[in-house]
Amino acid sequence: MKNNKTQNLIRGALTEGRSFLYEHESKEIITLYGVPTTKQILARNEGEAEAAADKIGYPVVLKVVSPQVLHKSDVGAVLLGLKNGIAVREGYQKIINGVKSRVPDAEVLGVLVQEMARPSTEVIVGALRDPQFGPTVMFGIGGVFTEIIRDVSFRVAPLTLKEAGEMVAEIKYRKILEGVRGNPAVDVPALTEILVKTSQIMVDYPEINAIDLNPVLAYEKGAMVVDARFILSEEVKAAEPQDRLTPRELLEPKSVAVIGASSNPEKIGHKILRNIVDAGFKGSIYPINPRDAEIIGLKCYKSVLDVQGDVDAAVVVVPAAHVLQVVKECVEKKVKGAIIISSGFKDIGSDGAKMEADILKAAREGGLRIIGPNCQGVSNPKAGFCATWPLVEAVGDVAVISQSGTIALEVPSYLSGNGLGYSKAIALGNKSDIDEADLISWLSGDDDTRVIAVYTEGMKNGVKLMKAVQRASAEKPVLILKGGKTEMGKRAVLAHTGSLAGNKEVFEAAIRQGGGVSVNNLEELCDAAKAFSMLQSPKGNKLLIVTSSGGSGILASDECEHVGLTLTKLHESTVRGLRDSLPSWCVVGNPIDLTGNAMNNVTLYRDSLEIALEDESVDMVLVIFGDPITQTWDTLKSVASKAATLGIPLAVAYLGGAEVQIVETKTLQENGIPVYPTPGRAVNALGYLNVYRRIMSRLNG
Repeated sequence: MKNNKTQNLIRGALTEGRSFLYEHESKEIITLYGVPTTKQILARNEGEAEAAADKIGYPVVLKVVSPQVLHKSDVGAVLLGLKNGIAVREGYQKIINGVKSRVPDAEVLGVLVQEMARPSTEVIVGALRDPQFGPTVMFGIGGVFTEIIRDVSFRVAPLTLKEAGEMVAEIKYRKILEGVRGNPAVDVPALTEILVKTSQIMVDYPEINAIDLNPVLAYEKGAMVVDARFILSEEVKAAEPQDRLTPRELLEPKSVAVIGASSNPEKIGHKILRNIVDAGFKGSIYPINPRDAEIIGLKCYKSVLDVQGDVDAAVVVVPAAHVLQVVKECVEKKVKGAIIISSGFKDIGSDGAKMEADILKAAREGGLRIIGPNCQGVSNPKAGFCATWPLVEAVGDVAVISQSGTIALEVPSYLSGNGLGYSKAIALGNKSDIDEADLISWLSGDDDTRVIAVYTEGMKNGVKLMKAVQRASAEKPVLILKGGKTEMGKRAVLAHTGSLAGNKEVFEAAIRQGGGVSVNNLEELCDAAKAFSMLQSPKGNKLLIVTSSGGSGILASDECEHVGLTLTKLHESTVRGLRDSLPSWCVVGNPIDLTGNAMNNVTLYRDSLEIALEDESVDMVLVIFGDPITQTWDTLKSVASKAATLGIPLAVAYLGGAEVQIVETKTLQENGIPVYPTPGRAVNALGYLNVYRRIMSRLNG
């Protein structure tokens, strides 16, 4: 817990102009929080060093204490395993002389005499103040190869013991902690205690920018911090503004003004106005353009202030230099929200960023919410409100939030092409005001939305996003694709919308911690959205594969291991039933391989599934049509209904079918069965259903 001693150590270091705490100061703090560490005494001469060693007990370690020497081993300022007083005295002088020789200007405060910990498994516990998510804790395999191995897990502070345990279980080399090559298993609860206490230190003291406890020696019973380093910062981040409700009028308006509407069909102001009309919007539409009397048969107004009726939403498509005045007029008119399509703000540099800040200030003072600027608008097909382009009219239950306009409309286009649709599509652009977190919170209570799919490149307030995901994921899956994961990608993000991409590992860990489902690419975002829209969550992770293509079955089996699924082992009674029912050429196992003969005897799929679905070990089913097989829906109709009744998701991979495949895929998807063009994509989509199942299990205790 917070204490005066820690505060004084931090304040003292900052007063001296230090951006770090000495090792002995860092260890004092973790000791106050109950984190076990080596005994230590600071000695200022060789006599004090010997006395300290006698008190601690031999063998001991000596380390220089100097503000100019942070990496002590690099200058020979660490001595290990000193076994008597003579060795300590000589060692003290050796360190002092060595530092003076290698770092002549170094101020030496003394030598730290430290207990020599007995060797054991080395791990690292770290923490950093992430610019987006705030205090964040790290765990991984420690020692000198930490940076090379990079086997680490992250969580946003504060941590619970359960979350700390999940961190330990996530690392790839966790088998080392379970005991290998004659070494005993380590005390994992002791490590989770250290993680929780480290997270609390970060929460309690915003001046601490990073913590590095490396190595931490993990024993069969207990654990001990051998080295500790705290990095400080005087700059304490100001509290972010509280969430403000996203006005329903922005996404479900009863009246809309298109400010910058154009009679030129090539202009965006014309395309948006035309799409609102063509989408069947039933409310009032007010084109705003001082030069035209009417556009596409609608009366035109010189200013939004000239409109007689109320205006719920304004779509702004004017040059950047005029946007501030337009926003002020919207405030005066008491417009609820503005969708600013115009670009030329933060996306072009500091001058544009200042303009954007002025616009936001005017909007906030007047209670006007903003989507954008530099965005591609919004669409709500059920309400007939398409303030974007292109016009995608298919109504469904997937809401799309995207920083990129193209991706905001690609996901609805993909869903529409697969016989589905979408509930909302929002392109956020620069996110000066409304961001992903605001929309996720609002959509969590939207009855028309079953799935939330998000593409983001970066955010100012990661904790806000994490909390929004946490609230929403208890009701519906939140799928998130992060752009800017690589260094080149980060530079592209900055150029695209002026956002900071942040740390990939921290982002994905925070989303998992909040209950979100992190996907790897746009294809997976689309495929997973389709699966969640069409299928229920499974009871477990055991998959049954029924195929006409042996090779496709093998590829599907391979993919299972990558996505956390296992091939179920059918009960002996099920196997006997299948062998009695199926022709001798069929291979009974998992996969059940009906071979190419299934093309001429498609009912084999139904016959095998009728039997296999009775097996309680089956949690999910993948059906693979590996030839131009017809009448697939007639074949699967009864077993698909049976699977749904039993709570077993059933997906199809259809490949190698040429023109027949196109027709059959369309029919299957029109009847509620998701179809994927490869076995890998089908398994991957089912894998995400299982990920969400595990999330719900964790959230529900």
